[in-house]
Amino acid sequence: MPEKKVDLEDLRNTLPPMLTRKDVSVYLGSLFSVSYLANLNYKGIGPKPTKIGRKVVYLRDDLIEWLEKRIQD
Repeated sequence: MPEKKVDLEDLRNTLPPMLTRKDVSVYLGSLFSVSYLANLNYKGIGPKPTKIGRKVVYLRDDLIEWLEKRIQD
């Protein structure tokens, strides 16, 4: 069976430039919960977080890059 390639270009075109953990959960159809993303960040294996004040956000390109790496594994 041929390997299916996942194209995340649609996400790059539709996601806002910055997303909160809750935004990620909403935009990706609850694929990742808020607490799961927090857990991944605590372990140092989640998407690269950026802090704005006390809020953790993900830059769109960092999130997509992380997703691409997870799909390849």
